[in-house]
Amino acid sequence: MNKLIAISTGTKNVDMAPGNIPCVVINNDFVKLCNKYGSTAVIVGPQDLDNINISKFDGLIISGGGDINPNVYGQDINDKTTRISDQRDLTELGLLKSAEKNNIKTLAICRGNQLLNVYKKGTLYQDLNDAGFTDIKHDKPFEDARSHIHDIEIYNDSKLYSLFQKTTISVNSIHHQGIDLLGKDLKITAKSSDGVIEGIETTNQWEAIGIQWHPENMVDDKYSKLIFEWLCS
Repeated sequence: MNKLIAISTGTKNVDMAPGNIPCVVINNDFVKLCNKYGSTAVIVGPQDLDNINISKFDGLIISGGGDINPNVYGQDINDKTTRISDQRDLTELGLLKSAEKNNIKTLAICRGNQLLNVYKKGTLYQDLNDAGFTDIKHDKPFEDARSHIHDIEIYNDSKLYSLFQKTTISVNSIHHQGIDLLGKDLKITAKSSDGVIEGIETTNQWEAIGIQWHPENMVDDKYSKLIFEWLCS
């Protein structure tokens, strides 16, 4: 059966016929990966709605992007936190709330992983280097975005392990923030060797997985395929 997968994203100024205007943009590999496993991808940009209802969808992806406003998790904004969009924060928190209420399978990627933790009342490190995580350079964008940058250890009692059947895999890495205090109804499923949390999952009836790397940027990677196959199953 063809399933509907909602994919959240932000906006970016793009040169269009009317000029340089804000557009809802997403890596098209998200769409291709959903299509590969028989699902229809529906892109969801920031919304001006108090309540968001995605009960008709079969799956949800909270994608990567800029930093979450620290005010959401009870902190002031420091000088390392950038590219904040309050409208996107509110939209994606609404998506997560609806997904949990309707038990919609959820994949939260990078910023999404962090937002899943924030949604469940956890907190973030606003900058990993400032927090003392200096052994691995986690912020490796652009030419390194499609490369394996470092290994992660996957815990045996996790959905990730049940999918991968591996305790160690290599991932890409495009982030400067990370999870600090873990939110409620969550457990840690993976870490890098320097102690940064690389994976979380829900412990209640809602089936949600958070990962700190970007599988959509490595479409030929075995484990990227397994993640999207899980989401679309």
